[in-house]
Formats: sequence, C-alpha cells, structure tokens
Amino acid sequence: MATGIKTLMVDAGLGDAAEARVKLAAALAGRFGARLVGVGACAARPPVMGPFGETAGVAEIIEAEVERVSAALQSAALRFEAAAKDAGVASEWRSFLEYPGEALARESRAADLLVLGRGGEAEGHPSAAPGDVLMRAGRPVLVVPPGVSALEARTVLVAWKETCEARRAVADALPFLVAAERVVVLAARGHENERAQAQRDVEDVAAMLSRHGVAASAEVALRAGQRVADLLLGTAGQLGADLVVAGGYGHARLLEWAFGGVTRDLLDRAPVCCLLSH
Repeated sequence: MATGIKTLMVDAGLGDAAEARVKLAAALAGRFGARLVGVGACAARPPVMGPFGETAGVAEIIEAEVERVSAALQSAALRFEAAAKDAGVASEWRSFLEYPGEALARESRAADLLVLGRGGEAEGHPSAAPGDVLMRAGRPVLVVPPGVSALEARTVLVAWKETCEARRAVADALPFLVAAERVVVLAARGHENERAQAQRDVEDVAAMLSRHGVAASAEVALRAGQRVADLLLGTAGQLGADLVVAGGYGHARLLEWAFGGVTRDLLDRAPVCCLLSH
C-alpha cells in the first residue's frame, strides 16, 4: 500500500472557479510535504466559418485566439504560483494548448494524486471532466466541489463495495485515512439477508485499516429503495465528513465514458470532496 503522497497535480484551470481548488491543493501539498504541479491547458477554438466556407482572415483569427488563450494560461500560472508561494510548497507549472482532459491524463504519470473540479466550462472553454480523467489516468482523483478551498478530512466516509476499484480507493486514500480522527467504512445493501456478509466485509476492511493506525469503524446500512449516492451523502452529512472515498466504476463506450449511477451522482452533486479510484 502507498504510505505517502509526494506529488500532487492540480487542474489549475482558466476561470476564477479554479482559485479555490488550487488553494486546497496547495494546502494539501503542504500537509503531505509534497511537490505541487499545476496544469493549465486549453485548446484554441477554431474559427467560425461562413455559410460557404469562406477562409478570408482565418490565419489572423487563429493567431488572435492562440494569443488570447496563451494570455489566459499565463494568468492561471501567476495565480497558481501565488498559491504555492503562500502555502510554502515546492511547485512546478505545466502549460499546454490542448484540451485539459488530454493533458491531465497524460501528465498524470508525474503525480500520486490528481485534484480536479467537476468539469463544465471556464471562460467558454471546456474544463477537464473528472470522470474522463479518472478512467484514463491510472491515478486516484480528488474531485473538489465548486467553491471548496479547504479539506481537513478529519472524518472520512469510505463507501465499500466488494470490487477491485473499492480496494484500490482504500489503498490510495491511506495517507488521508491515517491522519483522520474518524473513519467509517460503510456498505450499502438492499436487503436484510445481505447484512451479515456485508458486515463481515466492512469489519475486515476496518480491521486492516486499524493495523495501519487508522481509527476505523464498520457499518452496514439498508437502502430501503433509496439511491446509494443519497445514502452515502446523507451519512456523510450526519457524520460531518468532508471526504468520501469510493471506487469509480465505468467503461468506455463510443468514445464517451459511461458511469454507473453512484459514481455519476458523486461526480455531479456531492457537496464534499470525493476521492475516487479506478
């Protein structure tokens, strides 16, 4: 199992929404004694062609767009460098004129953990979709909700499912779990007759974590028709947890990443940070 995070990579984005995420990543790098790598990536938008495919002035339009994107990336670099300096962490900036998901998935070779937002758009350009990066990077992804600029992770909820993705997530999250004051390993089941086996499963995980010095407990909850993500997020709220650890489940289909309901719901609407592994 991994015992430390030595390099954090953050999607430093273009828009102001990235500022809180960069601040959170810088603070985490300081906590773990890690190097912070900021990635700024944006593809220049192609010019809009006329109805008859007119090309007059296209070269000038493309040049102006590249200059605009380059200036936005420079602003993002300055914002990132200021956050790293405030946190007192070693840092590195990487900038690319390409789609951010492509850059982050490729550059993830240099990192132990990726810190991303939920995706969407920044200044009219698509930002990195965390699900896409999760499926392609081979690294755990910490998804930060909009506006969240700090992660204490004193209470952590581990969503347990008997899969290799969940096992990987627990291993990847170990640096957070060891430092937490309370960790709850929770299995959600649909029927009472599944409780006994599920209880043995989560007790095994909690016992394994306790041998790493993690203050872990094991719980099983019946969904009673409730969506699993609603149960997880409701439990996180009751516990006061600000970090949910879960496996990320999905597969490739027609060049798009299709996710199961739980992963998709966590990516779309979790009000707290989620550490996902695939």
